[in-house]
Amino acid sequence: MPYLYAIIIPLLSFLLQAFPRIFNKHFGVDVWTRLIEIDLVRKNNHKIPGIMKNGFIIEGKFDYPPVFPFIFSFLSKKTLEVIQGFVSPFFDSLHCIVVFIIAYQITNNITIGLMAQLIYMTIPLIALENSYLTARSLGYLNFTLAFYPLILYSISPLPSYLLFAFISTTLIFLTHRFATQSLLFIVIFFSIIDKSFLYIFLFLLSGLTAIIITKGYYLRVLQGHWLNIYFWIVNYKNRFAHQITKSSLSEGRRDFVGRIYYILGKFSPITLIGLNSWLLVSFLFIYLNFTHPNLIYLQNSLYGKLSLWIIFFYIFAIIILSVKRLLPIGEGQRYLEMATVPVSITSSILFFSFLQTQKNISILLFISIFAINLLLILIVQIKLIINDKTRSKTEDMQKIFSYINKLSGNPRIMCIPHQITTMTIYNSKAHVLVNANNVGLFGNMIDFFPVLKRSIKEIAKEFNLDYLLLRESYATVKELRLQKKKVVFQSGDILLIKL
Repeated sequence: MPYLYAIIIPLLSFLLQAFPRIFNKHFGVDVWTRLIEIDLVRKNNHKIPGIMKNGFIIEGKFDYPPVFPFIFSFLSKKTLEVIQGFVSPFFDSLHCIVVFIIAYQITNNITIGLMAQLIYMTIPLIALENSYLTARSLGYLNFTLAFYPLILYSISPLPSYLLFAFISTTLIFLTHRFATQSLLFIVIFFSIIDKSFLYIFLFLLSGLTAIIITKGYYLRVLQGHWLNIYFWIVNYKNRFAHQITKSSLSEGRRDFVGRIYYILGKFSPITLIGLNSWLLVSFLFIYLNFTHPNLIYLQNSLYGKLSLWIIFFYIFAIIILSVKRLLPIGEGQRYLEMATVPVSITSSILFFSFLQTQKNISILLFISIFAINLLLILIVQIKLIINDKTRSKTEDMQKIFSYINKLSGNPRIMCIPHQITTMTIYNSKAHVLVNANNVGLFGNMIDFFPVLKRSIKEIAKEFNLDYLLLRESYATVKELRLQKKKVVFQSGDILLIKL
């Protein structure tokens, strides 16, 4: 019966995360890559395809973790296009239910479980990550289902905990690269803290299992993962650079998201708390847990490890954001997303504890943080998603695609900015200058990505290109040293230029 209550808040969370898609149905950059991958698996009878060449000028073998595209390959292309904006919120709603289950298991208190869900629901990082079709929410769900049972096993060695952790860890390998990478870092940390090889052993065993059950395919995924990291090790200085001007996106007027990354890196200890103010409550919980344990409701040795879970990812996120050379292993704030579950649970436990002695203050503080976070989510959703023009398929962009589809043959196109490449592949018959996999990141691609190093004329000649698809709000014809008279079609700030 208690678990029936756990469904209500996840439904509200789903609505909160999904409502921007009512106003902007085609938001997101990576969404088009995911749709292409799913379509390839669908056309290959729900099996991993070989060479990805249709639409990609720089061809390559499929190298994405297989679970996500496999699941959605059973939906028709039309159905998936309709629901794609609601997939990530759905998996996150399941994660929100898991938050209740863990909190209720630890405390045997329904109120604490529901409060933990409310806190989880209003973590801005989570709402923003689930604004488009991505495997992240499924990967993060698997992360919790893998790491939490492993912690339980370290405290109470029941075989069922270890088996559950093993299955979930294997699924992480086959679902999401960043979640896998994050799990690796924290199992190394806990192996040191607990002086136990168990964490590393289970991780390695799960990786070996992933290789075996995919008949070696996961080795290709692993290769792609490493090559992506290595590419940014070589190009770390241009990680957030403008493709044409080569200046930091934070310095320009043309990318609001770039400025956010700049602020995050500049003041990371403070800005990370701004992205998730529930951290402040968790830090208080951590302090009291280690200094005044009698103040904490239902003392449990598990609380210490939940606290270390939070501390590790907070400090790790700060380090990544502060040291530019570490950016190749991920954007720092994303690591903090791996600690949202312990943050929600510890904050809920502490609030419930204070309700017993400081009722009015506790209620006021809870409502204040809840309201501030909810307001922040809504503001960012409106500014970055609903009103977005640079990371969405707009009406102007659709008009360009319609024009391209009327051209004879399959035009060969270069896109600026580079982030609209897979959108162009999915929505038109064009062959686009972009890599199909991470092996393709190396070679001549370095001439135009992440920054333009050669003239458009030289690149067009090398790749036998017909057109340039340009968003002028990102770069102008003048900046590219092209002739305005060669524009064959324009809609809004989107130009199709004959090369």
